[in-house]
Amino acid sequence: MNEKNLKNAKILVVDDQESNVDFLCDYLETEGYQNIRFTTDPRDVLQLVTDSQPDLILLDLSMPYLSGFDVMELLKTIIPSSTHLPILVLTADVTIETKRKALLSGACDYLTKPFDLIELQARVNTHLEIKFKNEQIKEYSYELEKLIATKDKFFSIIAHDLRNPFVGIENYVKILLQLGNYEPKSVESNLRIICSTAQQGHELLENLLKWSKSQTGNIDVNFDMHRLNDIVNNCLSYIQSHANNKNIKIIKSINDDVILETDQDMLETVLRNLLSNAIKFTPLLGTVTLEATTTNNIVEITITDTGVGISESDKKKLFKIDSKLQSRKGTAQETGSGLGLILCKEFIDLLHGNIMVESKIDEGTTFIVTLPAIIK
Repeated sequence: MNEKNLKNAKILVVDDQESNVDFLCDYLETEGYQNIRFTTDPRDVLQLVTDSQPDLILLDLSMPYLSGFDVMELLKTIIPSSTHLPILVLTADVTIETKRKALLSGACDYLTKPFDLIELQARVNTHLEIKFKNEQIKEYSYELEKLIATKDKFFSIIAHDLRNPFVGIENYVKILLQLGNYEPKSVESNLRIICSTAQQGHELLENLLKWSKSQTGNIDVNFDMHRLNDIVNNCLSYIQSHANNKNIKIIKSINDDVILETDQDMLETVLRNLLSNAIKFTPLLGTVTLEATTTNNIVEITITDTGVGISESDKKKLFKIDSKLQSRKGTAQETGSGLGLILCKEFIDLLHGNIMVESKIDEGTTFIVTLPAIIK
């Protein structure tokens, strides 16, 4: 952390002696620290910590009402154990017992009264640097966990889900080749399965390629004016056969004058995945409804199905690649990777929009996509 950022650190001074508070605050301000708060009443500390979220506390041990030891015990009730808040205790008691008790109570260091200015500055700087380094390490750890989850997801798709469609195609082609009389109905039935399986494999490959580009930052967003109906019709032409195979009725209610500034390919990818998902989890003879409205320059697109629904616990995991949500089979035993919804969330973010889900078990699911009609 550079010197400028270090001087922006928030410091809380707690000492019942006003002369000590004035001395510490004046000296720290002279050294360039810009965010200093103080109190001479230890009873105010919890509220001050809650309000200001300090990066370091200078805490006197001997005070009326509450000792420094009492304050440190109270701070443990509001500060998560995962949060590193350095506390430097101020004391004239230099006995080993007091120092040991202070460190066991939660202090990371101590300063002896009367203060040595060089020591004061050195210890304040050192513990602030340690705090900020810890925060950086936590951020790096979080990013590393995301990268590991991404890698695990990637390899699970490659190793398992990507293989399934091609195995299915191969098996049904073998069945066709073994048919002696090639009855038209048998041939047609198997060809439909082959077509559906090939389509699943193609969708997965498309999602995988686009998701890989988004992870490496190699994807461009090309905003232009588009008629929503045209985008939706392109998506429907792609997934209509899947709906027909399950006798699912698709109802579209979108005015032809709904126009928005967006990336056509990205939005088509999102809607195609959401529609495919709706069909996948809707039983035979069900309904999928696609609607759109425009209010205050916001376009809201809803895709509602009469399917199996999603539990409350699973809804929280839908758009997270590091979640443990297992991809479920559809009502006709359709398989999937779970990558489609993750890609939807990433693309909608790139399009400056939002995606939400509402669902009830055995009643159906609604995905809601909101996008600005015009990007400012």
